[in-house]
Amino acid sequence: MKKNSGHYSVGMIAAVLIGLSAVCPFTSIQAAPSATLDHNANPSSLYKASSLVSPSEPTNQNEDGKQGQLEAIPVSPSLSPGNSSQSPPAQEQGVPTDVKRVSADTVQSLSTQPPFAQWKDAELSYHPLGPGTHSWLVQVNRAGEYIGYLIIGADHNGAYQLNEYGNGPGGPYSMNLLRQSLKSLPETKLSSIDKLQIIPMYEEPLLAYWLVRSSTGSEVCIDAFTGDPLPAEVANGDWKNKLHSSTIPSPALSLKAGAQAITLTSEPFDPYNDLGWLLSKQKLSIYNVQQFTNTLSESSRIVFSATDINFAFGGPLAINGYQSWNPSHDLSHPIMYALTCRTGLFRFVPLDRLLSGGEFYRIHS
Repeated sequence: MKKNSGHYSVGMIAAVLIGLSAVCPFTSIQAAPSATLDHNANPSSLYKASSLVSPSEPTNQNEDGKQGQLEAIPVSPSLSPGNSSQSPPAQEQGVPTDVKRVSADTVQSLSTQPPFAQWKDAELSYHPLGPGTHSWLVQVNRAGEYIGYLIIGADHNGAYQLNEYGNGPGGPYSMNLLRQSLKSLPETKLSSIDKLQIIPMYEEPLLAYWLVRSSTGSEVCIDAFTGDPLPAEVANGDWKNKLHSSTIPSPALSLKAGAQAITLTSEPFDPYNDLGWLLSKQKLSIYNVQQFTNTLSESSRIVFSATDINFAFGGPLAINGYQSWNPSHDLSHPIMYALTCRTGLFRFVPLDRLLSGGEFYRIHS
């Protein structure tokens, strides 16, 4: 399958390209296409460097196609992207204890399942998302290679929970993807003389994106998984008025639990390759976990769609299976995460958020 051309952690993006609000103010970037978007340009001529220390970084692919690792290094104006002579520890200061606990419990449990075997004793790096650090990206690295991610977020009571997780290349917040997206934006969106303020964001239900603000007042949002520009309503928040009243319900995984075996129901597929599912007759009656699993046992290829706010879910999503978790506390049923596959990444999202946020449709084989 096609692999992501490169993957950098939010920490390095914060230090070199991005200002994360929890660590420092926005870093100013001179948005000159001939410089900023040149992959080989020296960052000393492009960025106003901050005084951060960056966490460990997955970077460009090696010649054999595997993703390499750029060690953690202090950022300075004279630093070039290939310099990895210093290696301080990954970011630890300021990370809430509960975020570490949920992350460690999740990784430990997942590593007992074959697809996640490499996660055992993996290195975790923590990176805040958005103002207020209510969400955290946790990158999973092993032997210098990026192998997966978690996104941990605070619920409405302040308790941290597992919003989603993924296994494989192509996870969110790739610096290369962001650079390519900014390069492709028309001049009407961002002027070449603008200074940009960029911050990684995560909003419920499942919206991972970059918020790009220009010195002239323009705002552009870019999907952190696909690199696609998002509607203007993402920046001003109007899209939230279209959410179903119960779109953000039930608890996602927050307490220590046991991951069960993954159930695969279909090979990866692209919902756009066959738009027959858009017909009303293809709509499925799926409103609970039992209906979801029963339908997948009969119709292997189904699609989730939230109509005009699909971007809030990263959709439309091809549903390729699911994974159940048996929580240690007393719930009426296990917590289930739906599996969707894209470009080599196995992404798991809370099924409850899909059930309350949109509809499911059948694709005939």
